[in-house]
Amino acid sequence: MDTGVLTLERTFQASPQKVFDFVTKKQNLLKWWGPIGCYVDENHLDFSKIGSYFFVMVAPNGGRAKVSGKVLAVNAPYMVEFDMSMPGDEQCLRMSVVKFEIAANEQGGTDFKLTQTGLTSEEITFNRSNGWMSTLTRLAALLEKN
Repeated sequence: MDTGVLTLERTFQASPQKVFDFVTKKQNLLKWWGPIGCYVDENHLDFSKIGSYFFVMVAPNGGRAKVSGKVLAVNAPYMVEFDMSMPGDEQCLRMSVVKFEIAANEQGGTDFKLTQTGLTSEEITFNRSNGWMSTLTRLAALLEKN
């Protein structure tokens, strides 16, 4: 099976440290993690240190998906990398690896790059439009307010 890479880039008007805190710390992740209309229920969600994590994502229709994995690398405030799997559902993602890269830009904001590897072309299309784009929109709105 062919696997591919999803790459998304955004610019936020916030410092790299603030962006890093919002993409790694539980108290911030719970405010924006997941597509618009979804929320995180049970969880051990913390990307600020190496180790295991899990969360249960609840969709607007009440559907629930448990996602788990391990934080593989942390280089504050520049990068965090974790693997992700959604077991038990034939339509779900296989194991993939997600990396967030964070860098100050010349305009005083932060350039943010998301890379997810280990996906099929169908998963890349789905995740681009239904997953990460919506999720990053929530993050951007939260960073603007805080």
